[in-house]
Formats: sequence, structure tokens, C-alpha cells
Amino acid sequence: MTAKQEPKLFKKTYLFSPGYVLPAIMEKNNIETTVKNFEVRDEDVFLVTYPKAGTNWTMEIISAIQNIDNIDILKEKALNEKVPLLELGPSTHPDLVEEGITDVPSLAKVMLETIPKGSPRGIPTHLFPEQAPAELFKKKPKTIVVDRNPKDCLISLYNWHLSVRFLDPLTWEEMFDAYMKGLTVYGDYCEFTKAWAKYKNEPWIFWIRYEDIKKDHKGSVKRIAEFMGKSLTDAQVDEVVRVTGFQYMKKANETIKGRDFILRPEGVWQRKGVSGGWKNTFTVFQNEAFDKYYDEKMKGYEDLKYEF
Repeated sequence: MTAKQEPKLFKKTYLFSPGYVLPAIMEKNNIETTVKNFEVRDEDVFLVTYPKAGTNWTMEIISAIQNIDNIDILKEKALNEKVPLLELGPSTHPDLVEEGITDVPSLAKVMLETIPKGSPRGIPTHLFPEQAPAELFKKKPKTIVVDRNPKDCLISLYNWHLSVRFLDPLTWEEMFDAYMKGLTVYGDYCEFTKAWAKYKNEPWIFWIRYEDIKKDHKGSVKRIAEFMGKSLTDAQVDEVVRVTGFQYMKKANETIKGRDFILRPEGVWQRKGVSGGWKNTFTVFQNEAFDKYYDEKMKGYEDLKYEF
């Protein structure tokens, strides 16, 4: 793609590859080197999600299960500490410097250097398979993939732009238009889902929908723990459910919000945590355009499609 053909991107984003836009807080060189060559360990648990598909919530569940004998430690960590996005950092882009974001290291490098072998690591990522660590597909550690209604993902992504300092606020119309052109950060939802669906039936992959966790929180915790190879008592399952309840997490994360350098003062990580919120925002025209786009993109993948 030549410079003349490159689409107009929003500030604080860049074209990682044709059709694939990333936030500037994730550096291309870091992804192609440190992340791609990341040393995967057998005890790792990876979490794969499209942005705003339940990443924070599921990562809290994974962390609570991993730290079941010292679960109170989770209260002491800011959310950006509990959800160490593999591809995040370093922050050297001029747009970020203007924003005062200058101290974000490569989290992949931090995890390699600070977490000793044998210690459990929960590793979330929004990357497509081709950008993920090469060893992920060789060592095949426990990997949880969370899917979510794409319309709700888009609404949440729009609000994410309003909340975080490393992205610029957009109007809803700008966000919808960017989605239809494939210019939202992290690429097209449908392409992301189809790319990871190639591994859906692998024994090292656990595929679950955000809506299923909402519908059966306790049952989902049990299933995730079993997949992780953790045998929890009923009391321990109840404790994980308690500390990963929406209101509990929202209150806990608001309490230590001042330590979170990513959020704007008015920003929030947990907003509403509901399903179906898109119905309050999409216009009739947008809904029809989205449905047409979604149907065309998901041909051949009907088993993964959402019914709206």
C-alpha cells in the first residue's frame, strides 16, 4: 500500500499492516520482535479477546483462580497491573509524549524479566494469531478465547476511546464509520474471530462467550477453573464469583484508580457490564448496514454468528 493509498487514521493510531490499525501505545517493532519471540511457558494461561469483549472481567477470573490461596492480593493492584496486555508498550510515539504518557515499558519484556519460571502468568492479548508469540502454537498452553456480541463490542470500544488517554475521543458516528471501513483499532472484529476460530476445537483452547459468563457466572468460573487444571472447592468457587462480580470489581478498581496512568480523570474501566446496550445507540440505518456487513463477512462461519 503506497502512502497515497493509506487511509486517514485517527490520531494516536498507526497502520501496522494493510487493513490493520493499532494504537500508538503498542509499537510495531516490539510486537515483531519481543512479542513474536516471547518465551511461552507450560504454566501460562493466555487470554485472547477482541478489544472490549470481556478482557478485564475474564482476566480477573483467571487471576482469582490462580491466586485462590491469596485472593486479597488482587485488591492491591490497579487494573492495568492485573491485566498486563502482552503487546502494550513501550510508549515513545510523539502523540503519546504530548499526552504525558512516557513511562510504559514493553509489558512482554517485563513479564519475561520479573515473573520467575514456575509462577503462574495470566497473559491477555488482542493480537491476531499471526502477530501472537510463535511459541504459543508450539507449546500450546491453556488458552481461553472470549467472544462477544460485535454490536456491544463496538459500543464498548466507542466508550473506551472516551476513557483512555492513549486514544482520542470520537463521536459515535466517527466510530461507526471507522468500523465499517475496517479502521477501528485492532482490526476487523469478524476477521479476528475467523482467524482464531481455526483453533477453536483444539484441546488447548477454551472458547466461551461473554454472554454465557453473564448468564451463568458461577458455572463459567467452574468451567474455566477446570480447563485451567484447578480443582476448587465450592467455597473457593463462591469466593471467585464474589470478587469478580461487576459491582465488586468496579468499586475495587475505582478505589485504586489514581494509580492507573491509562485512564482519563473521567474515564472508567467498568462502565455498565450489560449485554444488548447497542439497542440504545444504533440508528435504524446503522443497524441495517451493520447486519448486512456482518452477514457478508461471516459467510461460512454461521456457527459463530450472533443472532441480533
